[in-house]
Amino acid sequence: MTDDKKESGAPRGALAKYGKYAFALVPLVALWELVAHAMIVRSVPKEADWRAAHDWIAREKRAGDLVASAPLWTDPLARWQLGDLIPIRDAARADATTYPRAFVATIRNGEHPDFRGWSVERSQRFGAIDVRVLRNPSPARPLYDFYDRLHEAQVFRVEQGNLRPCPLAQGLPVSGGGLHQGPLAGPDRFQCGEGWNHVSRIYIEDLGHRGRRCIWSHPVVDVPMRTVFSNVPIGETIYGYHGIAYQAERGGDRGEVGAPVTIVVRVGDREVGRDVHQDGEGWKNFRFDTRAFRGTTQQVTFEATMPAARAAHYCFTGDVR
Repeated sequence: MTDDKKESGAPRGALAKYGKYAFALVPLVALWELVAHAMIVRSVPKEADWRAAHDWIAREKRAGDLVASAPLWTDPLARWQLGDLIPIRDAARADATTYPRAFVATIRNGEHPDFRGWSVERSQRFGAIDVRVLRNPSPARPLYDFYDRLHEAQVFRVEQGNLRPCPLAQGLPVSGGGLHQGPLAGPDRFQCGEGWNHVSRIYIEDLGHRGRRCIWSHPVVDVPMRTVFSNVPIGETIYGYHGIAYQAERGGDRGEVGAPVTIVVRVGDREVGRDVHQDGEGWKNFRFDTRAFRGTTQQVTFEATMPAARAAHYCFTGDVR
């Protein structure tokens, strides 16, 4: 019992002995906060830093180079400061695999997932911004881009096995893109029914809050949306992505989730691959082997379906490699 008393009293004794010095921690904590604040302020790029970085990139970049920033959270800031060097096509890219080089305005030694495995060719410092020139070790060279060639496609709704053509309407009013306004559709759309039921080039915000350019193909329950491209040169792979616009994919306030969407790709009459997109998967990559058709020209079909009624604000994009 005596030992127990000694053990239980030891902490209280130490507290009584040193507790009177606890007040000294207050100014130390305040001092640390001042030092941390100074470090944060020093690491924030100034307007002059951005201007200098902008002017250097503008002089050094060549056609085909990508301009980006790191880490990812700096993207809106970089597009504000370097906007004339970042066309919307680049800002809303599917990924960076087709670019040979990238000028990446980097803050606080940040990294960008699009450039993993790229080598540093050189770098230039402008105050708090380090512009890294990165080299893609193996840039892809697509033979055919489905997004760019959408105007050449034919689009159908497949209703109980029957093909119902979706006519191309041009010069339509452009709306959306703002808060709670949904994806931003272009003026030319293959109209298949209700206003949202069309196939068109579109810009969405994905689950990671990144802009993506893709082909809107919102399916109707058990009514596939079929997009057909003719005279497509075939390589080794059909490479692409699909996803759901953020507002729909994140689910409702009561935990509602959307129905899965399946993309099926055919070369000629043969299915070469399919992939199911589930809510929560974000911007999802697919790759389908087409080596059996390499060197030929074929019809390529993308077909999107969903089994239940949900807000499937769905799109896909892809190319032939």
